[in-house]
Amino acid sequence: MESALTLSEAFELYRKDVIVYKNQSAKTEEMNRCAMKSIVDFLGDIPISELDFDMVRKWTTDLRKTRTSNTVRGYILKLRVVLKHMKNRGYKVLDAEAVGIPKRDSRVVDYLEVEEVQAMLHAVFQRGNGYSKFKRYRNRAIIALMFSAGLRNGELCAMERTQIKDGVDSFTVIGKGNKPRVCFIDPVTHRYIDEYLALRDDPYPALFVAEQQKGREKINPGVVQMVVKNAAVKAGLDKNIHPHTLRHSFATDLLRNNTNIVYVKELLGHTSIQVTMTYTHVVNEDLREIHRLKHTVVHA
Repeated sequence: MESALTLSEAFELYRKDVIVYKNQSAKTEEMNRCAMKSIVDFLGDIPISELDFDMVRKWTTDLRKTRTSNTVRGYILKLRVVLKHMKNRGYKVLDAEAVGIPKRDSRVVDYLEVEEVQAMLHAVFQRGNGYSKFKRYRNRAIIALMFSAGLRNGELCAMERTQIKDGVDSFTVIGKGNKPRVCFIDPVTHRYIDEYLALRDDPYPALFVAEQQKGREKINPGVVQMVVKNAAVKAGLDKNIHPHTLRHSFATDLLRNNTNIVYVKELLGHTSIQVTMTYTHVVNEDLREIHRLKHTVVHA
């Protein structure tokens, strides 16, 4: 199919055909928008049929001057799926396989010790001027649930009250890729949620709402991020803590307690065990310390 379809139009077509149709996450849609803006800003909104490997190489080289390796990788992956989608629709475009995928940076995840999570729970529940009882109980329940169940920020915000049932220690969330996942909560976290919900007198379904008087307004990820960061500051933790840190901490705690990594993968909702392997550095550090303290050194 010959067409003067431009780069921006191709990314938009992919957004409608795939991201919207499959109800993919807002984060996926934002990555699509950012990748499109980046390549269009660099090359101009040229017909996608004119895009060649040399253009992509120059764009990638320019990206690396201001973006992390993982961001560059994300943009390249997004371009590849757009090219594949256009080819499937009959457009003559650059072969996606000709565009190499940069390696993912190995990274060490940030995590909290259990005592640090407890300090955040204690801090977030303290009374303060302008800090309502509703927010104290809600914020404590938010932090406890994220750590107890290993939830992503978006998963927590999407939860409804009916998902937490009396006497039931599990619930299902819809994770990345629209895949359901069973999560579990401990009795203390269940009690925190029950005590928070006892303050609600509205009929609205959202589990967590922004304000007590506005029960219709489901909490958003930005508010959750602020709740977690403020709790960390109040607890005196000198770390860059965000909601995903609690998910990292959930995984780290499981591995430190000798949980099979295959089970950790399922509890996190990862599609690949390679992603879960990111957390094993913590266990490796523990093993290094055990080796240092327990292994007998032989002297010649």
